[in-house]
Amino acid sequence: MIAFFDTNIHISLLSSLLTWDTVLYEIGNAPVRLSPVVASELLRGVPDHGRRSIERLVGQLVPLEPPSWRRCWVETGRLLPKISPDHEVIGLARLQNDLLLALTARYTGALLLTADRHFITIRHLIPFQLRIFHS
Repeated sequence: MIAFFDTNIHISLLSSLLTWDTVLYEIGNAPVRLSPVVASELLRGVPDHGRRSIERLVGQLVPLEPPSWRRCWVETGRLLPKISPDHEVIGLARLQNDLLLALTARYTGALLLTADRHFITIRHLIPFQLRIFHS
């Protein structure tokens, strides 16, 4: 099994709020990959002084992509209205990215590690491997 992390896990690792040992305990010996969705979120949110570490992370981790991005985007458009009661709290752009992460996990068979509990709701619509990190 392959694992990949939501943006919040990467941020916690980069800011030393989490250690790799703690994260590896959660995922076992699974190889770690990087979703391009998460790479984009990290790159757009990083301040100038942290850009080099994000660029290094993006360059080092092997990308994890579903077999069809087109299919994932179309499914995301269909699923967003079904989750609409929560989208105002989470934010539409963030929820869209989270649906893309869930679909990536579904279509690749990878485990998604996140600290966001709203993925439990998403999993009711999209079956995928999920582990919620409890700090």
